[in-house]
Amino acid sequence: MHSSKGLEFEAVCIPGIGYMPYSYGKAESELRLFYVAMTRATERLLLTAHRSSEYVQRIQAGLQITT
Repeated sequence: MHSSKGLEFEAVCIPGIGYMPYSYGKAESELRLFYVAMTRATERLLLTAHRSSEYVQRIQAGLQITT
């Protein structure tokens, strides 16, 4: 995710968001980095998670609002 800053890609895949945030002391900075990585996708964004986390819950809540 660090290297994606300033770039754009047709498709972006971010696996394992159920493990995020990785370091609990820097959750806000990791959330900003996660947002930057997501916004690099111009056509498709694929997020995968096989367990719940703060990030997964936020994304699920956002999807419920938009549907």
